[in-house]
Amino acid sequence: GWRQLLSGAGVRSVSVSGAGVFTGSDAELRMKGHALGGILDSYELSFEGGERMQGNFLVVRLDYSGDFNSERSYTLSLESSGPVINV
Repeated sequence: GWRQLLSGAGVRSVSVSGAGVFTGSDAELRMKGHALGGILDSYELSFEGGERMQGNFLVVRLDYSGDFNSERSYTLSLESSGPVINV
């Protein structure tokens, strides 16, 4: 009884978590609106090593903490909807 996985079978998804600082930018308003409205949108994600991914994502979690000098720390989680590609 060994499990055997088939290439290309099943459901694929991408989960991404991140953290940072918002300073009242348009990006903050957009992310907050998407989180509260349950809106899917196209995102291009950039990583420290230069890797980038594109796809449609839903903001499934957005947490704020603190408010110092008009800066708010946040953590967020995104879940993919549809294909995600490396660019």
